[in-house]
Amino acid sequence: MRTVHPVRLLIKAFLLFCIFDFLFINFQSAIFQNQVYNHIVAGRLRFPYAQPKLEQIAHTVSVYEEMDAMFGAHYISSFREKPVDEFRVLFLGDSSIWGAGVTPQSSLPGQINALHLITCKQKHVAAYNLAFPSMYAMKDLLILQKAIEYHPDLIVWGVTLKSLENSDINASLFLPPHSNDAFYLIKKYNLNVSLTSLKSYSVWDQTLMAKRVIIKKLIVSEEDSIPWLATGLDYDTFNLTQIQSGNDIVVKDSIYLNHGKQINPGDLMLDVLKAGSSLVAPVPVLILNEPIFIANGKNSGQYYDNYYFRGTYDQYLQIVSDWTQKNSLPYFDAWNLLPQSVFTNTPLHISAGGEAQLASLLAPKILSLACR
Repeated sequence: MRTVHPVRLLIKAFLLFCIFDFLFINFQSAIFQNQVYNHIVAGRLRFPYAQPKLEQIAHTVSVYEEMDAMFGAHYISSFREKPVDEFRVLFLGDSSIWGAGVTPQSSLPGQINALHLITCKQKHVAAYNLAFPSMYAMKDLLILQKAIEYHPDLIVWGVTLKSLENSDINASLFLPPHSNDAFYLIKKYNLNVSLTSLKSYSVWDQTLMAKRVIIKKLIVSEEDSIPWLATGLDYDTFNLTQIQSGNDIVVKDSIYLNHGKQINPGDLMLDVLKAGSSLVAPVPVLILNEPIFIANGKNSGQYYDNYYFRGTYDQYLQIVSDWTQKNSLPYFDAWNLLPQSVFTNTPLHISAGGEAQLASLLAPKILSLACR
């Protein structure tokens, strides 16, 4: 009978673990990209996202820490090679563009697809929803850096005042896991972006042990593919009858309490938008200023809604308009184009009907850019 040497056994186990960890470091991109989505079941029409308490209801868990995992679950990964008769439009933005509270088909990109647009060159317009529910433009730039692998013809970038704010709070919600890419982009384009939430990652942070929580989330996401396929549900089911009745503005609930504060172009992450334009050039980037709810009740003389103080937002409108014109960037300002009745649980979220109205208004601009 052979004698088992515990020390030798531990050494062998440790070496095997090190080898497996080394292999994971070198092949993790393929691991995150090759999921059941787009292979066994269809890819999702937008990036998986749900608030933690609603993940089970929405059959969704977000693996936002890994860009390869986000794209691996998205159906655009099935169309890396673009058909010759397709005009490919990629949508970036926050939860408003993602389509909070509506189905993927009812989101703005889905509504653009429902119009069956044909360009002057006889190509059909195919819109892909690459928005993610976080109001932070630097997040969109990171997604765009990956998205250029999918050969876009046009980028539609949804923004609002809050998403262009150079805020540590906004940055901390998405940026830390992507710090290495963020550092690269900040250095390359000399961006004035807050570095507070960024971290320095070493090779050890790429190991299986370091990413065990992300791996667990990926496994749960894979498990969710079957109930998602059966129900089609991938969003938070808040009450869509909860229309913005906030015609009376509660001042203490407003995001912007800095009454009358002057904002300057340097206060907004316009350089991030410019970097995105440079990153995908010569592909055009259409800046879409998202619609907002406009109140007409108590305190509405000072506030547009519970998000925006009128004076601050008016300055923002002028700055973005002047800046896009100066930099020759296409711009579509939709801030006041939709009626109160289409807004749902926030001053930015809109119903399926509102998304359809916005798509109809935006479509001529898309077709115009397609024929440049």
